[in-house]
Amino acid sequence: MRTARKKVIGTGCYYHLMNRLAGYKHDHPFTDVDREYGMRLVNKLADYYLLEFISMCWMGNHFHIVLYAPSQAELPVNEVITARYNRYYNERLDKMIESDDTACAAVAAKMIDISHFMKNFQQAFVVYYNRAHNRRGHLWADRFKSVILDRTGALWAAVKYVELNPVRAELVADPADYRHSTWGWFCGSGKHLFADSFYKHLRHCKESVANCSMQELIALFRGELARTMSYEAGQSGEELNETVQKAKKGVSMPLRYLRRTRHWTDGGIIGSKEFVLNVAMHFVKDKEKLLNKQFSCGRTDVGEYLYCFKRLRAIAP
Repeated sequence: MRTARKKVIGTGCYYHLMNRLAGYKHDHPFTDVDREYGMRLVNKLADYYLLEFISMCWMGNHFHIVLYAPSQAELPVNEVITARYNRYYNERLDKMIESDDTACAAVAAKMIDISHFMKNFQQAFVVYYNRAHNRRGHLWADRFKSVILDRTGALWAAVKYVELNPVRAELVADPADYRHSTWGWFCGSGKHLFADSFYKHLRHCKESVANCSMQELIALFRGELARTMSYEAGQSGEELNETVQKAKKGVSMPLRYLRRTRHWTDGGIIGSKEFVLNVAMHFVKDKEKLLNKQFSCGRTDVGEYLYCFKRLRAIAP
């Protein structure tokens, strides 16, 4: 029986979204062209939806997206809504007008809905993929997965997790060298697909980066990627600090990432213990049982504790 998707209502919320292809686990059928199309398709839809995209990565059989879904209170004026709608549906004769408050409200509600976005996005990609590969039938293995993220700690760590996927899969030694992710795209072209949202949201993750410029934030994020790779490769002390400082200056560090985690795809809700409890209260009937629940907990390489709402089952490597 399908369960209702957990979505935060009434306030803005961060999500990690992902889905993978149907088929054998070790099949990786996406070509470079497919992944390029996926990147451009999401970028095109970002011009229509009011969702604020932060990070994305396309692998050989799945994709990851991190975004912010605004609340109703954050909706822009009708002029912005109608401009996005009419620009996207430029072939329609019945253009939406600013004075139609009912129509604008209905469209805006869909523009901030992750389910509406994922339905359109996944259907559009299936149409492309089936046509390009002379196939038919369903493509995705299941419903897409969504994990609710706490802005303080979990968001920053989730973006790092997404951008480090190709390193974990041993496709590249440095995430900057992987062209099918927002970080690799940025490092290769000098243009971040979601620059405004990346800067807007990541600089509010931590007090230490709140007043950073875009250039400073990019340098710090590059350093954090290197720190995580170095830490999990066994470096420590001066060696680790030297790696981070070189990375901040733009030096590529060919390091191997040795550990992977399933929390970012199967976790449900991730963040501080207080955040996880507060969000889970909206979805759990037995409040007393929730308060006594032991959450999975992990410590990041910078000493932050992150809690996970869903206890993951162990699987064979």
